[in-house]
Amino acid sequence: MKRHVWCAVILLTILMATIVRAADPAMVLAPPQGPVQGGDTVVVDLYLHNNTDAAITRELPRSLPCRIATGQSTVSVNADLAGPEADSRLSIPGRGFAKRQYSVTLPVYATGAVRIILETIDTNPIIIQVEKAPSEAWEGQQVPLDEGPTMLQSFLEDLSVHEPMYFLLGVDPGLDQSKFQFSFKYRLFNPEGYLAEKAPWVTGFHLGYTQRSVWDLKGDSKPFEDTSYMPEAFYLLPKIDLNLARISAFGIQGGFQHESNGKGGTDSRSTNYLYVKPIMGVHLAGPFHMKIAPKIYTYVENEDENNGDLADYRGYVDLGVGIMDPEGIALNSHLWWARKGASVQLDLTYPMTRLLGKSLNFYLQAQYFSGYAETLIHYNERHDAFRLGFSIVR
Repeated sequence: MKRHVWCAVILLTILMATIVRAADPAMVLAPPQGPVQGGDTVVVDLYLHNNTDAAITRELPRSLPCRIATGQSTVSVNADLAGPEADSRLSIPGRGFAKRQYSVTLPVYATGAVRIILETIDTNPIIIQVEKAPSEAWEGQQVPLDEGPTMLQSFLEDLSVHEPMYFLLGVDPGLDQSKFQFSFKYRLFNPEGYLAEKAPWVTGFHLGYTQRSVWDLKGDSKPFEDTSYMPEAFYLLPKIDLNLARISAFGIQGGFQHESNGKGGTDSRSTNYLYVKPIMGVHLAGPFHMKIAPKIYTYVENEDENNGDLADYRGYVDLGVGIMDPEGIALNSHLWWARKGASVQLDLTYPMTRLLGKSLNFYLQAQYFSGYAETLIHYNERHDAFRLGFSIVR
């Protein structure tokens, strides 16, 4: 009998918990209206929607812990129930909603896209666009070193990623074939500036820089086998509307690129390219998209003394094709056609955020290369390499 009583109690408890959860209102956080500056106290709207037929009553905290992420740093503050007369207790009619407002003071250094998260209630984060605070607002303020007006000054809003960035350890044939690459581009004209207002097309002008090294981590002094330095100037048209159902993106990039290995004498290698690169995204199914990006180039002032026949090994076309889930796995490939034979590179990446929540912000990466001209120093020697590591841009 006692066993039956305990079973009944447990079932009743589960039932009551289910009813309570079903009666919990859905909460949605809405951003403030109008322009916002760093240091402002903003008011956000918290909507509570009752999905049941019966009226429910809820008590809201008068103060909620809140995180504000500015992009450079994250700060914890309190969001306070707006207005001294605001009642923290509210009744929500069946199938109806109620609203309360909370005030949050932004850090004076907040600028750009700022994320606000209420930590102790189950609601969505919001992102608001914040304008830079005037100089007088900084007086008497102590701020993080990387946010202060006198510590670091930058035009980071014009700096962005360009080519993939990764660090890979050589697996086959070995650590002597380890490899890394970093890359960025810089937009020359501010879209909100006077020139862009008069001629919006000028915002397509960019400077870019990519550096790729093959690093012998097996050798005693850990020497670099070869490094390619690749500055460039190019024009990017990021959006051309094709009005086709499955085309998720289309644009074109073209410019001038220099590549050299920075060495002298008989080890010196250098060349220059004029190129055009149309880029198209195609929606396949579900979260998966295909990226097609053929880079077509010709050589200008190629160094004839030490790499006069580079085109015979690198060709005139780099066909980039990728299949990817933006939030999951991605397989990117490059195929070069040349008179001496084809070369291929395959890159498989997967976000660590899928494996360990948001604890590690990088991609696991596996890379396979087979062919010629991965480095300039050995451009005419065919080789194969398999590498494993991580990337932050894929």
